[in-house]
Amino acid sequence: MKKLLALLMALLVLVGCTNGGNGGNNETSEYKDTFNYVYTADLSTFDYIYNNRSTNGDIYNNGVEGLLTQDKYGNLAPGMAESWDQNEDATEWTFHLRKGAQWVTNNGEVYDEVKAEDFVTGLRHAAEFQSLTLWLVGDVIEGLNDYIAGTITWDQVGISTPDDYTVVYKMTGPTPYFPSMTTYSILFPVNAEFLESKGDGCKLGAPNAEACTFGALAADGILYNSAYVISNYTSKSVIEFTKNDNYWDAENVFIKNVKLTYTAENDDPDYLYKMFKNGEVDATGVRVANPEIKADAEANYGENMFISDTGTTCYWAALNVNRRQYSSFSDPSKAVSVKTEEQKADTRTALLNLNFRKAVMSAFSSHAYEAVTLGEELADGPIRNTIVAPTFCKINGANYIDVLTEKLHTYEGYEDVNLADGQDAWYNPEKAAAYLAAAKEELGDTVTWPIHLDTLAVETSETWVNRNLAEKAAIEEALGAENVVIDINLVDVDTYYDCWYYADEGYQTNCDLLFYGGWGPDYEDPRTYLNIFLPDNGDMLQNLGIDKIAISDEENERIKELVGLSEFDAMCKEADAIVDNNDERFTKYAEAEAYFLTKALVRPVSTSGAGVNISKIVPYTACHGNYGWASYNNVPIFKGMKVYNEKIQTTAEHEAAKAAWMKGE
Repeated sequence: MKKLLALLMALLVLVGCTNGGNGGNNETSEYKDTFNYVYTADLSTFDYIYNNRSTNGDIYNNGVEGLLTQDKYGNLAPGMAESWDQNEDATEWTFHLRKGAQWVTNNGEVYDEVKAEDFVTGLRHAAEFQSLTLWLVGDVIEGLNDYIAGTITWDQVGISTPDDYTVVYKMTGPTPYFPSMTTYSILFPVNAEFLESKGDGCKLGAPNAEACTFGALAADGILYNSAYVISNYTSKSVIEFTKNDNYWDAENVFIKNVKLTYTAENDDPDYLYKMFKNGEVDATGVRVANPEIKADAEANYGENMFISDTGTTCYWAALNVNRRQYSSFSDPSKAVSVKTEEQKADTRTALLNLNFRKAVMSAFSSHAYEAVTLGEELADGPIRNTIVAPTFCKINGANYIDVLTEKLHTYEGYEDVNLADGQDAWYNPEKAAAYLAAAKEELGDTVTWPIHLDTLAVETSETWVNRNLAEKAAIEEALGAENVVIDINLVDVDTYYDCWYYADEGYQTNCDLLFYGGWGPDYEDPRTYLNIFLPDNGDMLQNLGIDKIAISDEENERIKELVGLSEFDAMCKEADAIVDNNDERFTKYAEAEAYFLTKALVRPVSTSGAGVNISKIVPYTACHGNYGWASYNNVPIFKGMKVYNEKIQTTAEHEAAKAAWMKGE
């Protein structure tokens, strides 16, 4: 699971992972030992077990490795485990660890060997410190939820270590996708001695967050067992990585030092391109929507520009159907809504009306949103119209999107929707007007028009502001400003995050219309995309203003039923119960997604990639994955990456490398 935020205006999707090695040394002077890039959000924690934010995971996915990773084609590959196997019905999974893998400090000093017990420690730490991703494995690993609830002891949880190099997981039922889950950080190892050295509150069995500094915001807050250590972390300044020479696969680590410069508070939308021209970074996107930048790039790098690949992430717009927060949750003096009490009540009533939600979502233009950074010509490239990536899995030999489309077409009003990437399937002003007319008839005199919808934009970001303005224009033009008004609340970047991105529950979310949330898959099953909106514990319920079951009240439960989340829950549970036939399982998930999309709570907008890029990275050498940590791409994975010393990859070189990679070469 990961909370996602599109922080870089031009994301670099860098795929592939080298198979050959040269002891970590440059083969010739053609390549350099360093890589320079940027990061756009400070970390909130170094505790990778607790974390659920991509802006954190982007950083330490280069420093910590789990049981399995993914190879250059996205296939599961050995990590800390050299091999793995299952029992007959996939209710028990056994992982056989490699010997000699080392924990090291941020200074690169060997601390201890990675042992099987470290995976037990990691999972127990997750349970006792209430990891934000517990929902990912709580229903999967036998006894884990019961331990969290306090009804059993730890030795009754379904994880064991027959010896120092074997980890066994017992499942609550057949779980054929469990190996792919091990690529996510909640199942990563933690060294118990190091953990408990970080304070009395870190001790297993006696958790106290106030007396535990494991995962503190410092490079020495954790140990490292992967390709790099974080040698320097300075808030809102710089993050530096140093190659871990004790990493088991060090021969496939070619960059010795990485420097990321903090740029979130840069109000120039073309800062990254200018940094590239100045030699400060080794890769950049090109904001071709800016004619001057486009012309400059074509003049200087005409033979080097390429379109980046799209990813498996889905970014969306969402409607807050149960809003209770009208200022920043952390600072009530910021992001204060200008709506009157009557307008707040009218908005709430309108958003609980299905036809009104359909009207707003049909008036949202993905093209207009993307054109702000990509320009009119390329704006459709990253558009995605589904929550589950179109080709994420196969159903009876067909792509998932084909079955999803078939199921969606069974709903009235959706018979002609084309869900393919690269075109705006959901934007339809004519349908929007018709939905609005139906909503006005149904709502009658229970509301006063226009309905005001608050949204947020970072005041110093030209891109953020212009994207919000583009949607304001599209929605108000399609629906009429006499009917719907989009009010843009301009805030500083920290307040922007606080009002929705840092929200863990719906009552903290401070907007009506969210531009935008997002999700990338955590493991190899459609379940990973859709369970995030389940009404009890869905990890992205807060985007809808809904609270998880632990703090839910009668009104929350009423709204869950009213907007269709309860029926969606039943459909997902029916799909999840099918464990012996993936074609049937995935078909049921396609049915659930089709139903959810018709409820107009979430509107798919785009995916990562499809932007114009220029890069010194040798194409298709940086590691890549379709799910788990490896699917993050705001900051690339550095293992396997090679960077030209002076040369910039050419368009022709990129296309040839992509063609070879697509063929599995």
